[in-house]
Amino acid sequence: MSERLLPRMSSLQRKISAVFVLFGLLMALGLAVQGNLSQNLIVHPLWEELLRSSTAQYVADGRLAPGMQLPATGRIRGWRLDDTAIPADMPACFARLRPGYYDEQQMDSYESDRSHAVLVTQVNGGERIVMAVDITELEDYQNTLGMVSALIAVLSGAMIAGSIAWVYRSLHRPMGVLAQRMEELDPEQPSQRLATDFALSELHDIAVIVNGHLERVERFIERERSLLDQASHEFRTPIAVIAGAVDVLRLHELPPAADAPLARIASTVENLTEIMAALLFLSREDGKAPVETTRLDSLVMALIDDHQHLLEGKSAHFVVEALEPLTVNSPEAIARIVVGNLLRNAAENSYQGAIRVKLMEGRLCIQDSGEGFDTVAAARRYTQALRKSAKQGGGQGLGLFLTRRVCERFGWTLSISSDPAHGTLAEMTFT
Repeated sequence: MSERLLPRMSSLQRKISAVFVLFGLLMALGLAVQGNLSQNLIVHPLWEELLRSSTAQYVADGRLAPGMQLPATGRIRGWRLDDTAIPADMPACFARLRPGYYDEQQMDSYESDRSHAVLVTQVNGGERIVMAVDITELEDYQNTLGMVSALIAVLSGAMIAGSIAWVYRSLHRPMGVLAQRMEELDPEQPSQRLATDFALSELHDIAVIVNGHLERVERFIERERSLLDQASHEFRTPIAVIAGAVDVLRLHELPPAADAPLARIASTVENLTEIMAALLFLSREDGKAPVETTRLDSLVMALIDDHQHLLEGKSAHFVVEALEPLTVNSPEAIARIVVGNLLRNAAENSYQGAIRVKLMEGRLCIQDSGEGFDTVAAARRYTQALRKSAKQGGGQGLGLFLTRRVCERFGWTLSISSDPAHGTLAEMTFT
């Protein structure tokens, strides 16, 4: 693949994990609210109202009602305090309390074994009435609920973590295996299919669909290759007829004005013959085509001689600066098309000066002496031309189509740079 698979912000695993984490946060928030509400029940103003109403039953106008006995049993109990003695059944800490209300949290600093809410009321001068409600069982129940909530929170966190790990193990890894299998598919090897032995039915269905798509693509490519092969063979006969007719005409004495048209016809026939050979070769990309080699240095010199006529009437000329021996693994017709296009473009865009050709270190450099061009605009036009050439009936871009296919087929790279002051430099690297 041209680029590695990277983690995506919107991956399925992250979405599922985010849902689990959000669920855990909501549960933690609910448990926190529940714990806060239960704690508020311990210090609720209800206890103060209850104690004041209970005290009011026994105290009127700052005095203890005659004949009334404070409750000595039950949840709510009362005691009379004076300076003489402390009731035996009253917690000793109550005697140190000044008049006022004390909730459970305030009483924690006075007692540790029980929990009370206490109301101390001043009566008869120095006498005090102590009314208390025992909420020890309620607090114990609240503490039990808190422990249960904490346990639920821990278990929920463990379940969420386990669920995320399970999602990673059962979904992320098989999808990674599917992506790796798809990456290992070689487009140059036909009849390749993905293995469908996935435990998840969804991934199995994806693999089956991908295999069906691969099969349709292979049938389409096979039809295109068959059409290209048949068309190439069909065109070879009329081209041979035209070439034979040119040879016959040259056997007769013709006026000098006919030499240029005959040369143009012969050159066009030769160009078409090369194109047909290239098309036939490209249609056999299944590996059955014979492997051929070409001496590129000899071919460059021959092509320079063939393109000299493009410089007639101009002040431009070819200059070979370096020509190292180089052999490439391709048929001569393929290399002739690519190198010939580069030389033709350089000759057609040069009107004076030198067209410098250099072949060294596996790289062919052709520097013309033209006016140059805007490389950004040219790249845009070249891309548009390639797209048009791939469409049905796009015969105008056949040269661009062949150049693109040849570079893809043999792994060659072509780079073009231009400078209005020095012309255009085309570099073809052969690997």
